[in-house]
Amino acid sequence: MTSTTYTCSTCGKEHEGLPSDWGFKLPDEVHALSYIERYKRAKYNADLCTLDEQRHFIRGVLPIPLVDQDDTFGWGIWAEVNRSTHDAYVEAFNSDAPEPAHRTGVLVNNVPGYSETSGLAVGIQFNGKGARPTFTFATGVVHGLAHEQLSGISQKRHHDILETLGFFDETDA
Repeated sequence: MTSTTYTCSTCGKEHEGLPSDWGFKLPDEVHALSYIERYKRAKYNADLCTLDEQRHFIRGVLPIPLVDQDDTFGWGIWAEVNRSTHDAYVEAFNSDAPEPAHRTGVLVNNVPGYSETSGLAVGIQFNGKGARPTFTFATGVVHGLAHEQLSGISQKRHHDILETLGFFDETDA
């Protein structure tokens, strides 16, 4: 049996096994803008985004348990939030203690391999200094991704997700 490794697109290092996270660089609506429109209308970094100085987004992790191992697959995904939540996240990011208040938002990325995920309601938990918030689906959300967050996914499903994302596609060197 051969060992599976991959080179992380974030840190550039080689890791054993299959990737246990996958992220979106921007909210879909912002990403779809032309380069010039994005420059004019959006302010963003890896964790925060503001569009037209009126819409606010934060990037968090939506964890999916891997049932065959003691780990999770994390979707690095964006949620639209109100200004108060956006500003509270900025404060929590620099704080030693997580904020206890429960916040809410709406997903703004469509996750490949699922029916429409943009527009699904999530709860948001800030995790303190330097950590991205955790997103969990709101009670009553009926969706395949919400079901997988509750029930977990098998190793085969993990592989299928990576296949859908194009992880195994051969590239020309």
